Amino acid sequence: MHQIVPKASNVAGLAQHLVPVAAEAPRPAVSTLICEQTGAPCPALNALFGPLAPAGDQAHAWVMSLAPCSVCRVAFESGRNNLRNLRLGQREREILIAASAAGVFVVTEPGMSRSLSAARRRAALSLGKAGLVAPVTMPKGEGPPGVLRPPRATVALTDLGRYVMAAYGRYLKAGKPIRWTRPSRGITFPGRDPSLLRDEALCRTQSALRDTLNELKGVLVAAITKPQNDPGRLDAVTRHLEHKATLLKAVLDPQRSDPASA
Repeated sequence: MHQIVPKASNVAGLAQHLVPVAAEAPRPAVSTLICEQTGAPCPALNALFGPLAPAGDQAHAWVMSLAPCSVCRVAFESGRNNLRNLRLGQREREILIAASAAGVFVVTEPGMSRSLSAARRRAALSLGKAGLVAPVTMPKGEGPPGVLRPPRATVALTDLGRYVMAAYGRYLKAGKPIRWTRPSRGITFPGRDPSLLRDEALCRTQSALRDTLNELKGVLVAAITKPQNDPGRLDAVTRHLEHKATLLKAVLDPQRSDPASA
C-alpha cells in the first residue's frame, strides 16, 4: 500500500504564514551638518541640532549659518593650507607689516598717485581673499569743526593674519621668500577644537532666535499699520519666520519645544 506524501511546495505554502518576517534593521541617522573641511559632521552643530535632523534646504542653510567656523581650529588649518599658493609682493608685505604695527591700515591717502592707490587696493583685495585682512570702519579723523573727512578703505589683520605675522613676520620684514610649510616654532595656532565649540554655537543660536523674533514682530507691526495688498505673501513670510523660530527654540528650550514640529 503506497503512502501519499505531500509535495514539498504544498507543505511550504501552508507553513509560510508561521515563519516570522525578519524585521528591517533601523537605518542609522545620517547627519547633514557636514563640515566642508573634514567631510564629517560638525561636532558643535551636531551636538545641538543633530537630534532634530532639520530637513529641507532652507532649514539646513539656517543651521549651517550658525557654525562657529570663525573660531574653529579646523577652519584656521584650512585657511593656512590655502596660503601655500599665495605669493606676497611688496605692497602685500607693506600692508601686513603696517597693519600689525598700527592695528589698522588706511589703503588710500590724500595726495596719493593713482598707480600707487590702485596697487594698494589690489594688494588689499588679494590679502582679503586669503583671509589675512578684513575691512574695518574708518576711524574719525581730526579736522576743522563741521568738516567731515571722506571715508577711506581701511583694513585690519584677522586672527589668521596675526598668526601669519607671528609665524612668518621675520621673513616678511626681511623681504625673503616665505615657505608656508615652515612656520616659526612655538607660535600658538589660533582656533579651538570643534568639539569644544558647542557653547559658541549655542550663543549664535540665541542671537539668531532674537533676530528672528524681532523680524517677525516687525513684519506683524507693519501688517497692522499698513494692510498688505497680498495676504498670501504675508502668510508665506510669517510661516517662514515661525518655522525658523520653532527650529531655533527647539534647541534652546527642548523641554517645551517639540523637535518633531521643527
